[in-house]
Amino acid sequence: MTVRNFATAKDIIRFEGTDRVGYWRRFSMLLGLAVTIATMGLVRDSGAVIIAAMLVAPLMTPILGIAAAIVTGWIGRAFRLIFIVWLAALASVLIAWLIVWLSDFPRGVILPHEVLSRTDPGAEDLVIALAAGIAGAYVQIQRSELSLLPGAAIGVSLVPPLATAGILLYFSEYQQAYEAVLLFATNFGAIILSACGVYLATGGARVLMSSSKRRLRFSVGLSLAVIFLFGIMAQLFSTTYLRYTETRAESALAAGIAEWAGDVSVEIIRVDVDAAAKHAEIWGIVDLKSDAQYQVAAAADLLPEQLTRTRFRDVAREILGPEYSMTIRYQLRYGWEVQLSTFEIGPADRIGPFNGN
Repeated sequence: MTVRNFATAKDIIRFEGTDRVGYWRRFSMLLGLAVTIATMGLVRDSGAVIIAAMLVAPLMTPILGIAAAIVTGWIGRAFRLIFIVWLAALASVLIAWLIVWLSDFPRGVILPHEVLSRTDPGAEDLVIALAAGIAGAYVQIQRSELSLLPGAAIGVSLVPPLATAGILLYFSEYQQAYEAVLLFATNFGAIILSACGVYLATGGARVLMSSSKRRLRFSVGLSLAVIFLFGIMAQLFSTTYLRYTETRAESALAAGIAEWAGDVSVEIIRVDVDAAAKHAEIWGIVDLKSDAQYQVAAAADLLPEQLTRTRFRDVAREILGPEYSMTIRYQLRYGWEVQLSTFEIGPADRIGPFNGN
């Protein structure tokens, strides 16, 4: 079925049906449940629970309604739905904050991975949201494909970023909370824009051609949607560029450490580069000579001689530049190697198999 006339378009816009109060009552209940499920899933670091929240969340339908209202030139309806969606978004953040507050979740703990993964939106999130918007609008038009709507809901993240923002506000992580809201805004704008394209391609343009006033309203609505999305894109591409810069710097730093260490066993556990803050953090483990455990000396004095020939800060400065600061966290480790054929034990002073010397 295509959007061939205004009546069909109104069916998409007026998704509440005849009982609007009843619909929005159900919407509020489902949204509250979705936020509760998402918050619990985020705190417990459970991806399966978060997916369940995506399936319950009712936000996709009114967002698609905004796109349909723009295509038909019904700007007043579009603005009302925008207000409702963002009011629901604010309520979702507050509910998530309240849940964590009531549960007395301990502060000072490491934030779960599922929370942190929604605080770094990039250009790839925009692509996902555009594709999900196309899928959602297509399913709305092709009613025979309604079984695919849950897949579109899972593909784009609407409620989890809002729940993430509430959790992060509880922990006073305001910048990361902003990034989570930015992810929601990315999905919001991209779904509207891509859904507008689907509605136009499937017959919505014929509705616009019937009235010059409707064409003007459509132009205004679409222009606002594009401006909003371009504002989001500017931030996303900046974030993506920083992430690309950080990844390259981390790879170069890891390679530089391996070259600097040479034959000395240095195990790199973690390398983090923050391009915006111009700071790098390195975690590693250094193997000492077997007799180092019998010596009384400072940790730096026990390091293998090869590591002291060239200062590591000079290596890092060449890779990162002089404007960076750096935190180095390392542990010292003693190692022994056992030859299983003879049960001979010797020091693990070098990388490679035990040679009995």
